[in-house]
Amino acid sequence: MRILFITIFLISILSNSVAQEKSIIKKADSLIAVTEYDKAEALLNTVVGKGSEFQKATTQTSLGFLYLNKGRYELALENLQQALGQFQAAGKQDTPEAARCLSTLGLVYGSTGKYKQAEENHRIALQIREHLFGKDSEEVAASYNDLGLIYFETDPDQSLEYLEKALEVYKKIPGDNNTKIAIASTNIGFAYRKLELFGDAIVNFESAKTLWEKIYPKGHPNQALVLSYLGQTYSLMDDKKTALSYYEMSLALYKKSYGEKHPDIANAYNQLGILKLDQQNYKQALGDLQNAIIANSPSFSSMDITRNPPISEYYNGNGLLYSLRYKARSLETQYYGETLKLVDLRLALSCLYSCDSLIDDIRHHSSDETDKLALGEIASEVYEDAVRIAHAISEVTFDSRKLKEEAFYFAEKSKSAVLQESIADANAKSFSGIPNELLEQEKDLKATITFLSQKLSLKPTAAEEKKIREDLFASNQEYNAFIKKLEKEFPNYFNLKFNQTTPSVADLQNSLNEETAIVSFFVAEESKHLFQFLITKKQFKIVSRSLPDDFDRLVRGFNNSLYYSSFSTYQKSSATLPKLLIPRLPAYINQIVIVPAGRLGTIPFEALPINSKKMTDFTTADYMVNKYAVSYEFSTSLMFKNIKKSNGQAPSIYLCAPIQFPKKDDLSELPATDMEVTTIASLFGSSSKVVKFQEANETNIKATNLAEYDYLHFATHGIVDEMEPALSRIFLNGGSQDDGNLYSGEIFNLELKAELAVLSACQTGLGKLSKGEGVIGLSRALTYAGAKSIMVSFWSVADESTAELMTEFYKTLLERKDKNFAKALQHAKMQLINNKKFSTPYFWAPFVLIGD
Repeated sequence: MRILFITIFLISILSNSVAQEKSIIKKADSLIAVTEYDKAEALLNTVVGKGSEFQKATTQTSLGFLYLNKGRYELALENLQQALGQFQAAGKQDTPEAARCLSTLGLVYGSTGKYKQAEENHRIALQIREHLFGKDSEEVAASYNDLGLIYFETDPDQSLEYLEKALEVYKKIPGDNNTKIAIASTNIGFAYRKLELFGDAIVNFESAKTLWEKIYPKGHPNQALVLSYLGQTYSLMDDKKTALSYYEMSLALYKKSYGEKHPDIANAYNQLGILKLDQQNYKQALGDLQNAIIANSPSFSSMDITRNPPISEYYNGNGLLYSLRYKARSLETQYYGETLKLVDLRLALSCLYSCDSLIDDIRHHSSDETDKLALGEIASEVYEDAVRIAHAISEVTFDSRKLKEEAFYFAEKSKSAVLQESIADANAKSFSGIPNELLEQEKDLKATITFLSQKLSLKPTAAEEKKIREDLFASNQEYNAFIKKLEKEFPNYFNLKFNQTTPSVADLQNSLNEETAIVSFFVAEESKHLFQFLITKKQFKIVSRSLPDDFDRLVRGFNNSLYYSSFSTYQKSSATLPKLLIPRLPAYINQIVIVPAGRLGTIPFEALPINSKKMTDFTTADYMVNKYAVSYEFSTSLMFKNIKKSNGQAPSIYLCAPIQFPKKDDLSELPATDMEVTTIASLFGSSSKVVKFQEANETNIKATNLAEYDYLHFATHGIVDEMEPALSRIFLNGGSQDDGNLYSGEIFNLELKAELAVLSACQTGLGKLSKGEGVIGLSRALTYAGAKSIMVSFWSVADESTAELMTEFYKTLLERKDKNFAKALQHAKMQLINNKKFSTPYFWAPFVLIGD
């Protein structure tokens, strides 16, 4: 999908510069508007770098706008970022010209799928324009339009609201506003199409088409875009013949405007390819998709479908990803629907390897975590295709082991990639020779960004929000510039940061002992299959099972049955889930590392019954915990890098229990946590440090060098915000400088070296479920901060039973020479099961161990 990035108006830039330079820039902007890009570039190059800092910035902005229209996003980004810095250096960051720069920069980010960064730039541009021109101005309407474009993908209703506000303003402004009204109508039509209001969409598209034909009788990319949108709408209405006609007209107009290579031409070919694939015209579909790849690749021109371009060269990475993925789909569909030639599946897998490299490249060039998570959702679909195809080839080839390992590779690439990159970034800084003062500078910048992000999430007033957004934008700009400087001045940091490898099956087998198995899950949502990758010291196999239609309901029912102690519900879900989830392993295996996927990250596997036929109530259930010590991992890559170390000394522990909480938090006291931390401290003797009551405050925690301790234990309340993961937090007392809420973002900024961090608190194992990234919550924050293993809870449990479980866990752990956290936790849970007072899963099942 191409976002309409033509700005609503071409502001006359230009302060009191030389009249000739002013005239040249104006003329260049006019040439851009009529797609005379080469002439505009030649003109702008005559004045680049001339004049004051402000004049240089205006020229760079026009160059950025030119390259945006040409589809040269990397050049657009480079020029616009330079211009923004020049505006700031000249003290002109609140001018109309700077607002235009920000707006154009937002359009570049939006066109490359970086929607969060795009929104930040557009909102700052809007604030400047509102201040300078008022809310009913043409300039502000342009920002409404820009924001409407960004919300196309994430919130069509909000998109429509902004676009209709823009149209209202344009209709009120005297004079010829056909261009602006045409753009607004085009975008409103697209918003209606996203909302599946096809009739309204077509009315707006046809209105825009008529206006574009009047404005540009010889044709224009904007007219081609409307034709493309009409084709998409008719395709969704299942009128493929009309859709094909509009697609072909759109492609012809784009070629007339751009030549043979441009992201919009690639998109037009993509649409034709998908339509023909739907009609089972495989050869034509592959031809169109290969043409799409060529149009999006500067130096690649081969129509040989066995070839793909170098991944480092592209105009629009998201567009190329789309083409390669659907080329793979076409080859796979051709295999099953026509040829049954294995070469088709192998070519499809080759395309998906290119997709994998491209995903890494796009992620490396994105600086906002929200945008990286959004990419993860697209990536997870690519990896699902790859797992399915690799597994299918493995079933019909002699080279079965290699193909199964490839399926495993793709399954693991789908897990926690953003978290792994963040950890790799932090590790790279530690081993790159970066001076401490620069690391401290980064820490301060990150703390500022975290603080401002939290304030923004807390729904401030309009006036407060404006100031926070301005400060957050400036801080993000400063942080991005800081990182670029590090990458330039410390090349070893750059190499370490992006030098991530996924461990092979052999690597993992070599790291295992004889009694431990890895069970990694992959959920193929489209094909409704569950893959189990089973790895032991000597074996590797894949088990594929069909998922029942009510799988999600069964998972929710199972979790609810544990929380509400409903045995009848437990029985119903246990009739299906154990068969799907409990692996068949050799008898000598007694420990399992589970790498979940999707909703499986919310299941305490230990509470699954191994044999559900004989149980009559919770006391007769043969739980998985009776047979296996269970731990969990975000991914096998993190597991492989996270090898537990021991210095041979008695481990030290830091214990924190506020016990009583500020009235503002409206939280119940936790009297049993006093005894909990006191008893645990007695087990460790002089190697323990305990903070309780008022001493257990946020300011104190942040001031303490937590990296000195092997174990960290927080006995307190916690809460996970699934809508705003950054607001997930554990509760402490306030202290002199803080509010007592230790937020997820603040945990990210802690420096830990703990072998184990325990959150003996409510719901700390839950979070927002992000496709391709898993559960995003407090456990993720602790992992990033440096904790090698974490114990968290899925739900609130009485503090008395929690205290008993935790005490037993540490007592067992200190008795074991191997310091095996999973087996110590297994023992503690079984002690509660044997204690009739706390035997039901409600009391022991929520506590899970991540890592070991």
